[in-house]
Amino acid sequence: MKPATDPEPKPVKRPSRWHLPLWWANGIAVGLLLLTYLAPHVSPDAFWPLALLAFAYPFQLLAHAGFLVYWLLFRRKRMLLSGVVLLIGYGHLADHVQLAGSDAPPTEELGEPVKLLSWNVRLFDLYNWDDNERTRDAIFDVLAREDAGILCLQEFFHSTDKRYFRTRDAIMQELGCRAEHMAWTHTARYDQHYGIATFSKHPITKRGRVPFGRKTNNICIWSDIKLGADTVRVFNAHLASLHFGDADYDFLDSLGSDPSADLVKEHGGRIAGLLRDGLVRRAAEAAVIDSAMRASPHPVIFCGDINDVPMSYAYRLLRGDKRDAFTESGQGMGGTYIGKLPKLRIDHILHDATMASWALQRLPERLSDHHGQTVMVAVKRELND
Repeated sequence: MKPATDPEPKPVKRPSRWHLPLWWANGIAVGLLLLTYLAPHVSPDAFWPLALLAFAYPFQLLAHAGFLVYWLLFRRKRMLLSGVVLLIGYGHLADHVQLAGSDAPPTEELGEPVKLLSWNVRLFDLYNWDDNERTRDAIFDVLAREDAGILCLQEFFHSTDKRYFRTRDAIMQELGCRAEHMAWTHTARYDQHYGIATFSKHPITKRGRVPFGRKTNNICIWSDIKLGADTVRVFNAHLASLHFGDADYDFLDSLGSDPSADLVKEHGGRIAGLLRDGLVRRAAEAAVIDSAMRASPHPVIFCGDINDVPMSYAYRLLRGDKRDAFTESGQGMGGTYIGKLPKLRIDHILHDATMASWALQRLPERLSDHHGQTVMVAVKRELND
């Protein structure tokens, strides 16, 4: 009788030469995503490159989705790598993706509801001299169609000179607004004014401006608006942009065609400086606005173009314990920017927890480099009586 022998151990499967590069890429992607999770908590003033990763978060999600599908087909156990890191940051997903927003108002008792529209109108396409009147008229057609009770417009242009199209007076007369609050960052000859504006079909009882402490083209105003028995304070803001010039965009476009070392040296440093400056300034501006919102005696609505994404430090400061109208009733990825990096959500509508929002819509028109947004808002009655 032959002695029993132990069965031979099964050989350990090693990554094939085809899977190994992707496995390493998956590991690098995990490391980058873990660093990205730090971006909302680290001021750009301390370490600004983290803030750049925040802009890449939606694209990182797509990359990890690709890894999951690939490993599902070929090495299912390796799905664990992307799966775990996505679970770690699960709380961020809702800020970027909503599958089914609701148009129905909440069932709780509410005060008088109002439709709010926020839109960076890019000066109504003023400098497109051949076609700016058509763009202005198209924007006004959208405003008339939406019939919002509160309009928050960024990059607003106004002039009383007859050589320019009408904006402020037309909104007041043609759209039925009864109150306005405008503030300017720049005034030029021919009575040209550039800035920000809030219009309302409801009374504005008080107006103010959030001081950033230095001369800047960025601005935030607040308006106390009477909605029936309630008063809400609406903050309308446009925060620091990157101020890229045409040469900078041309350089970015050339990156795919192997630009020369001299070109990289000339423009790369400038672009890095612009990126850092914009990120740091936005964080500082957001901190000032956050303090002003905390001091409000009324429920707060914040809206505007903050030039930053939901994973950013500036957004985290502004949101605080507020609700994001997109996470309450948005759909899809909610991208509002139409420029060189499309699909980024850099325009936001936030409100206190003592308010409800529903029926958020991103306007489909491409009349600016931003999509406009509308949402219904109301004060929760039982929390404020």
